[in-house]
Amino acid sequence: MTRTMIIDDSEELRLAMKDFLLIHNHNVVAEASDGIEAIEKYHSEKPELVFLDLTIPKLDGLSVLKKIRFRDPASKIIVITGNDDMKIFEECTRLGVLAFLIKPFDLNDVLSAISFSKEPIIMK
Repeated sequence: MTRTMIIDDSEELRLAMKDFLLIHNHNVVAEASDGIEAIEKYHSEKPELVFLDLTIPKLDGLSVLKKIRFRDPASKIIVITGNDDMKIFEECTRLGVLAFLIKPFDLNDVLSAISFSKEPIIMK
């Protein structure tokens, strides 16, 4: 089971993703609703895969991504966002995210995003 973390300020989305991931052999070891909590839980739980919303309170997702990358350059991160700004995609791609899931997305797209590891993709 893959140790997974979900970072999103929507409790409803976190719960739906958690249930879906559990069915597909992922162990959701941490959830966070804001950037500060996300950094703390990332470092304490050391997940193998992170789903990261870019629009979260206290510390935005891009800052969280940079902090995780600084401490763990090999971390596997999939961005989930309602923002389709290409400059943000380019920055996230430069920082090595695996994929982008654009809200609202189908939960089956989560499995597709996980399977991609070489070229960043955008799933709408």
